[in-house]
Parts: sequence; C-alpha cells; structure tokens
Amino acid sequence: MVTLLVTGAARGIGHTVVERALARGDTVFAVVRKAADASKFSQDKNLHVVLMDMADTASVARGFGEVDRILAGRPLNAIVHCAAISIPGAIELTPVEEFEQIINTNTIGSLRILKAAIPRLRGHGGRLVLVTSLWGQASGALLGAYCASKHAIESLADVARRETKGMNLRIIVAEPGVVQTDMLTTQGPAAQAHLERMQPAQRGLYGNLYQRYFKLVSNPSGITSEACAKGIEQALNDRRPALRYRIGADSKAVCMLNALLPSSWMDWVMGLSLNHKPLSK
Repeated sequence: MVTLLVTGAARGIGHTVVERALARGDTVFAVVRKAADASKFSQDKNLHVVLMDMADTASVARGFGEVDRILAGRPLNAIVHCAAISIPGAIELTPVEEFEQIINTNTIGSLRILKAAIPRLRGHGGRLVLVTSLWGQASGALLGAYCASKHAIESLADVARRETKGMNLRIIVAEPGVVQTDMLTTQGPAAQAHLERMQPAQRGLYGNLYQRYFKLVSNPSGITSEACAKGIEQALNDRRPALRYRIGADSKAVCMLNALLPSSWMDWVMGLSLNHKPLSK
C-alpha cells in the first residue's frame, strides 16, 4: 500500500490527486491550510487531513510531525506538492508585498517541503513531485510574481536532485499547462479588479493589456484536473521516471519554443494574444 502526501489538497489538481489515490486504496495525507477544508473530502479510512500553511515554517514542521506520528515508523512513499497561489499584475503596478506573498508561499513554501521531504523519502526510493507550470520555463505578461516563483522552484529541484544523488530518492518536476481549476477562474476577476483601481495614467499604459488578459482567461482552453492528475501519477509510477513531465499540449509546445527560440522571437510568440494593439470588438 502506498503512503502519499499531497499539498494544496483542498482544491484543483491536489484535490483530484487525493481522490484518485483514495480510490486506489492508498493511504493519503491531504494537506490543507484551513481546518474547514476537511469537509471537502469524502469519508475514507485511509484519509488523514493535515493542516499546513506553506507560508509558515513552523506550520509545515508541525504538519510533518503529525504525519510522522500517524505513520509510526512506516515509510512515506511519495509527496506531491501542488500548493500555490497566483495573482495577476504588471510589475510596475503590483505592490512589492504581493510579490513577497507569492514568493513566500510558492517558492519558500516549496523549499520548506523539500527540506522536510528529503530525510523522509531517501533510502527507500521515495519520490517528490514538485508541481510547477509551463510558467516555470517560460514567462508571461501579468504573471511576473507567479513566473518568478515557479522558475525558482525549477532551480531548487535541480539543485536538490544533484545534492542528493546516490541517496535513493527521486525529485521530479511536473509542468502542467493550463488546467481548468479555480486558480484559473479567479484570474479574470482579479485582473478586472486591478483594472478598476487603476489611475487614468496607468490605464492608458496598461489598460489594454489587462483587458486582453481578462478576455484570454475568461474563455480559456486547457486540460482537466483529471488529465493533469494522470500525468502526475505517471511521474509517481514510471519505473525510470523522467526529470520533468510536461503535461498538456500547451506545456509541451511553449516549453519547447522557449528552449529553441531567441528571446526576441518568444516576445513575439507571447504577444500574439497579449499586446498593445487595440482590442477587437
């Protein structure tokens, strides 16, 4: 029987990974930030809901202490780290405090998970899957904080993998493209709220960009959380796992183009949907 810990389990990809694991009969530690989120799961004898706030080192330590207590010496086989936040905004207009919030939760939160995961997974072939995004490879307008946080996680994963070589554990990165979750559906209202707060001069500079972003995320294409969870499960189950799993056609395409094209060409590619031309009616 597999013992699996999943962060960001209250919603989206993490919630789907939990439900699918429980259906297989795995023992699952579903990590949520608020106690009220426990009600989002079906009753199952193999489910343990654990509280952790990725932005708080002590909270993460307490959560893993609870996991250790429940396991009582049994190994933790795998961790899937999904927890993340995303708030769109142009670099010039976004408060530094908002960048700090996103970096602390996404990047330093991943560091907290890495530090807790390595001693618990090594020596018995345990696997850590860090869920980043295609935005861990490419960079998109109005996603500065999110992209920076995910790029940093990719680097941390590479460093940790090289530092733990020969310790019998796997550190894997999953890079989904657009996934139909509530993180995606909140992007449009957040962009609209930013637009409504802009001063006239700011609107003249950035209004068109925000409107285009709102239009793009209001009618997005993308894979389901089920399809994304299946890609993550491949990373957990492959006998010889890859270092990175690009999940979704958009992730494969954008990451490939970002690796092959000069930066000036990628500017043009990314500007196909977000640029400074007038919005079509």
